[in-house]
Amino acid sequence: MAAAMDTLLLQTFLEVSRTRNFGKASENLCVSPSTVSARIRQLEQHLGLSLFTRSHHQIGLTPAGERMERHARFILSAWERAYEDTALSERHKRRLVVAGVASLWDIFLQQWLNGIYRDYPSLGLRAEESTPLRVVEKLEQRMIDVGFMYEPPRIRDVVVEEVATVPLRLVSSRAGQPLEKAIGDGYIRVEWGTTFASLHESHFPQRLLARGRVNSGRVALNLMLDCGGAAYLPDSIVAPLIGQGRLHGVEDAPVIEMKAYAAFGLHGEHQALIADLLGRLDV
Repeated sequence: MAAAMDTLLLQTFLEVSRTRNFGKASENLCVSPSTVSARIRQLEQHLGLSLFTRSHHQIGLTPAGERMERHARFILSAWERAYEDTALSERHKRRLVVAGVASLWDIFLQQWLNGIYRDYPSLGLRAEESTPLRVVEKLEQRMIDVGFMYEPPRIRDVVVEEVATVPLRLVSSRAGQPLEKAIGDGYIRVEWGTTFASLHESHFPQRLLARGRVNSGRVALNLMLDCGGAAYLPDSIVAPLIGQGRLHGVEDAPVIEMKAYAAFGLHGEHQALIADLLGRLDV
């Protein structure tokens, strides 16, 4: 009961931290505002620290609350993983947790996962779409078994393998748009990572500041299709849209190639399985 109550307190704390509003947190958790307040008070009393600042109906995290937020996420994830590992059914002999940045799911990870789910019926799967920072954090904390990203992480006892080359092509909603116009007004800058930023700067040192900046290729694509503009997007995603005449390649624009990496623990229990599964990647 104590463990269940502790996780409940942490879940409530994280929801208040996310919403910055006790009323909204209570709605999302399907409990009364007084229950949320009582849980937060109980957690603060247990820690002997104030986690939130409260003034003029505004809620913020104290320095202690900011530190606690990171630990609370880790504790809840670790507890959930421990529960799942312990409660594995007879049918699911093993469990694999996979995380990857959003665009890699669109490019090849979804198809890879589909094949694993179909061909390994005894393997329990958990898949997550995460930011690059969260993938690295979860690898460091051993909360995932394998992570996919564009920048190779430097983490002790973690194996990193290059698994794909991802060409990024400059496309526009306008046919025949010159390169200087495409990267000018209406250009949507996608933050693909440090490597992309460096290559982008070398190709376009005098470019205008992009009006739109996003960290998701999917967001950039939808924005461009609905409102117009140009952006660097994965070739495999834009090729069908170019064939349909909905997007157009920008002539003379350099193709920027990104590398995709898989990272997994050097001494993890699923190392052999992961190596086998990576061999199924079709990219």
